[in-house]
Amino acid sequence: MEEWISLNEFMKQKKIGYNLALQMINNKEVDSIKTRGGHYKIKVCGDTVSKELYNKTLERAIQAETKLNLLKKILEDS
Repeated sequence: MEEWISLNEFMKQKKIGYNLALQMINNKEVDSIKTRGGHYKIKVCGDTVSKELYNKTLERAIQAETKLNLLKKILEDS
């Protein structure tokens, strides 16, 4: 179920400060909208993450696995 919460509520739930919350919005780590009044609303849906964050995490995992496999090969060849 889709739900939108205020920026303040988001900060309370995540136990983060204003600057970090804005950074997450600017980096598109969370889905957000800005109301006509200039307030942010953050989309929350259980344990979902934004597509951008998912893709970044997936890319890091692939890079880590590639490096691990390379190190294994180096150790096996030694």
